[in-house]
Amino acid sequence: SATIYALEDGSYVLRFEDFSVTNGPDLHVYLTSHPNPTSQADVMQDAIDLGSLKGNVGSQNYVLPAGTDISQFSTIVIYCQPFHVIFATASLA
Repeated sequence: SATIYALEDGSYVLRFEDFSVTNGPDLHVYLTSHPNPTSQADVMQDAIDLGSLKGNVGSQNYVLPAGTDISQFSTIVIYCQPFHVIFATASLA
């Protein structure tokens, strides 16, 4: 599962629990405003790169940049930068 938590200081953290995705080269975690991304252009639409995927299995956290308005984002994407391939998506509820 993927959940965004609000912290007491007003910041946000994206947490993956019981996470598993196929391993790949240079995978990154993105938040995007596109509701159903299927291409590089869709992924990059108003996207925030939360950094390199920390591992392809297990729980992990990603700090969102200060000032991020989470209401502007609808989807989490695991994306391979060198080959422009979407490995996984998850909708934010």
